[in-house]
Amino acid sequence: MAETPESGEGGRLPPLDPYRAAGLRHNPFVAEPTPGVDPRVRIDVGLRPDPGAAVVELVGCKGAGKTTHLMAWLDGDTARYRHVAPGTDRLRRLPVGPVGGTLAWDEVDRVPGPLLRRAVGRARRRGTRVLLGTHVPTGLADQSLTLPAPTPALVSDFAARRIAAAALGTGTTALHLTDDVAREVAAASDGCWWAVGTALHVWAAGQVRAAGVRGAGG
Repeated sequence: MAETPESGEGGRLPPLDPYRAAGLRHNPFVAEPTPGVDPRVRIDVGLRPDPGAAVVELVGCKGAGKTTHLMAWLDGDTARYRHVAPGTDRLRRLPVGPVGGTLAWDEVDRVPGPLLRRAVGRARRRGTRVLLGTHVPTGLADQSLTLPAPTPALVSDFAARRIAAAALGTGTTALHLTDDVAREVAAASDGCWWAVGTALHVWAAGQVRAAGVRGAGG
């Protein structure tokens, strides 16, 4: 029999991707390569910047959802978003932007206090609205919002949205997060969504492997 691309070397069928076998394009809990997340999987926890506040800070631990919310408030416009990386990047001048515009500066707790105060002062004088993402309050904002810790209900919603977004055309997958697992993940998260995503990534991989073993045995 002639070998075909579908049959692979020696006429054997190539192994089926375990996620596709489970009805998924990939692990639903992979981290996004760009700031923010797909609007389909974004969880709205009800935080809104006050329209009258020139400087708004969003406080949360690593992975709490600061970047996701900042990008949502910018309507996904990455040109108006600045992430402050560790190292010498924290000493770079923060962009102020056009008069009357809105910018987001993320991880500003890395910026030395005097530099951040001067940058915020420049923005105020120019009439630029600034949204700050920070691990700790800066003392420079007109409005300070704190992201809530993950709850079992929010973890369940997060998982359901992620799984649905990663599902193949049929929408039927082998993944379903139970209430018990949601409670365990929320309790172990230490208040951070980064920990939730990591735990659910491991959980999903284990569920897919188990489904593959059951399928092979059936």
